[in-house]
Amino acid sequence: MLARIRDPEQRSRMIREIEPDLHAEDIVILSAVTAEVRRFSGKRLDAVARELGKPAAEALVDLVEMDRAKVGVARFGLNEDDVKLALSQPWVAMDTDAGAMAIDGPFAAEGSAHPRAFASTARILGHYARDERLFSMEEAVRKMTSLPARRLGLQDRGLIRVGMKADLVAFDPATVRDTATFEKPMAYPEGIPYVVVNGKIVLDNGKRTKERPGRPLRHLP
Repeated sequence: MLARIRDPEQRSRMIREIEPDLHAEDIVILSAVTAEVRRFSGKRLDAVARELGKPAAEALVDLVEMDRAKVGVARFGLNEDDVKLALSQPWVAMDTDAGAMAIDGPFAAEGSAHPRAFASTARILGHYARDERLFSMEEAVRKMTSLPARRLGLQDRGLIRVGMKADLVAFDPATVRDTATFEKPMAYPEGIPYVVVNGKIVLDNGKRTKERPGRPLRHLP
């Protein structure tokens, strides 16, 4: 890819084909591996293009080249009514394709992240269940626990029952909310004081403990 970008003819073709449907105002730079591109994290592509003094399509190709094809972006294109319709279906489980991110410590992420890495579950509970009343709080929990566990064949997870693994999240239905935004995506949610993994407390009154009981989850037929 980088070789093609560095070829003048192919570069021009890329820019030409990207430009008509780019909508730079709907694209946010999220992550990068180089400091040269990381400084644009949280900014919209149209603003970055103005800062670079180039058309948006050309600026985007430049960013890809400067960041060795590692730059991550978010593009706004979802319709909220469509999101609500999908979420409200009883057979729809909650999922996010965000990777596990750390704010600090040895695994702290460089640059930025998509806010869904920190906000997804709290947004389902606080925004869609409590504020929008799209479904009950109990249904929100089911969509994030027993439903996906059953679908993935995880037979010892997803329910509070004797013999099941003790994975528990204690939250306050009245205060739980997401705080991560595209401008400041790496922010923990509020209203979740306790988390238990495999019977060990890993979050105690909002503070992380030294317990590390997490294990890979194996699919069981």
